[in-house]
Amino acid sequence: MSAPATHEKLLELCTGNTAAVAFVEGFWSLMVVWDDAIDRDRPVDREAINEAILWALFDLQDNPFFRANRLVLRGAMHQALATWLLSLDYERSGDPALIEQAYWMRYSSIGVFATAALLTGGREKQTQAIDYFCALARGDDKLPEYLIEHLGEHHGLAQFPQATETA
Repeated sequence: MSAPATHEKLLELCTGNTAAVAFVEGFWSLMVVWDDAIDRDRPVDREAINEAILWALFDLQDNPFFRANRLVLRGAMHQALATWLLSLDYERSGDPALIEQAYWMRYSSIGVFATAALLTGGREKQTQAIDYFCALARGDDKLPEYLIEHLGEHHGLAQFPQATETA
C-alpha cells in the first residue's frame, strides 16, 4: 500500500466532513495492516492488528458518515476487497499478464476513497481524490520493480529499460 494520505488533504477532499475523513483513515489503516499481514513484506505489530479489527467491528459501525451512506460504501468496499483479494491470486499465478494486471488491481481501494469524496463534495472532489490517491500509489512502488519482485530480475523487462538499469 502507498504512503498514508495527510489528514488535512482528506479534510479538503471530503469538504470538511470529519466523519468521512475518519472513515477513509480507518479503511486505509485496515487495508495497510491486512496487506502487510498477507504479503509479509513489513512486520505488523499486535497493536496495529488489534486497532484494525476494533475499527472494523466497532468504530466503522458507529461512524455517522458510514451509517448515513452504508449501502453505497459497503458496495464500494466489497468491490475493492474482492478485486484486491483476486489480485493476490493473480500475483501467485506465475502468468506475466495476470501479474501485471494484479499490480493495478492492488489499488482498488482508491474507489472507496473516491466514493467518500463524491458523497461529501460531488464529482469534482471525487476526481481530485482519484488523482490524489493515484499519485500516492505511483510513489509507492513502480510497475518495473513489482514485476521484478514477482517474475524475476530479467523476465520481460525489455519494455521497461529504466528497470533493467537499476536491477
